[in-house]
Amino acid sequence: MTSFSERLLAASEATQSLVCVGLDVNPALMPASVLRQAQDERITGRTQDERAVVEFNRAIVDATGDLVCAYKPNIAFYEALGIPGLRALDATVSHIRDAAPDAVIIIDAKRGDIGNTVEAYATAMFEVWGFDAVTVNPWGGMDTIEPWLERGNGGIIVWCRGSNPGAGDLQDLAVDGGEQVYMRLARSLANLSAGGNLGLVVGATAPEQLAAVRRVCPDAPILIPGVGAQGGDLEASVQNGVDRHGRMAIINSGRGIIYASSGTDYAEAARVAASGLRDGINDTLNSMGLGWRPTEK
Repeated sequence: MTSFSERLLAASEATQSLVCVGLDVNPALMPASVLRQAQDERITGRTQDERAVVEFNRAIVDATGDLVCAYKPNIAFYEALGIPGLRALDATVSHIRDAAPDAVIIIDAKRGDIGNTVEAYATAMFEVWGFDAVTVNPWGGMDTIEPWLERGNGGIIVWCRGSNPGAGDLQDLAVDGGEQVYMRLARSLANLSAGGNLGLVVGATAPEQLAAVRRVCPDAPILIPGVGAQGGDLEASVQNGVDRHGRMAIINSGRGIIYASSGTDYAEAARVAASGLRDGINDTLNSMGLGWRPTEK
């Protein structure tokens, strides 16, 4: 079985894209047309919210599948809807596998714990759900990370430096020798034997930190949230986040794509937004001399 890094690279090459769509669904933000359709439908065993989420995600995936390398559902939004939300997540994952088979699926769960609890989390994420990768919270120590790496070829993407305004409250604190905590973590991760299955989360709103992490983790996948609604700089994210080949960056946009329109054209608007993001990334790659190889006709 191929490693997560290999699967990610294949997905990126297939669509010539570093774009990841964050499927952070919230019925309160969905177009009214989707909710009306869900209300009118009569599908046994599904709630209105479940029907709305499934239809919304299906339309977004169908509109963007050839433009992206990854999808990243945030599990909190599905758990917030209870069991119907988890059923909607299951239906979404199945549809991605069918409609965008090249894309990797990253579940944003930020799981973190010790011992047999980590084992249970890993079983759930990789064996039950079958996700390609999961985000992991490392702030309980390195012994909360290592058990994940013993579970086949599932990717783990470690929350290293956040995109939120308060991320620096803890992650930028100086430790022994003046090194900041997020950099100590990045160096520790770089020393792990991970077989291409270990990545990091570094926010687009922290370009200097992103560049520093890339220097100590030159080959690792880096998930870069914060482009779009959070105001992260796209050009800096590409320049500081890609590896020496111009790959291994996963540039995520959620609200900026899936809620690009509140009208009946929401899927078309999502496609335009995803395409624009991909073009912006690829323009920067071209300016760096790291563009994609021409596809065969």
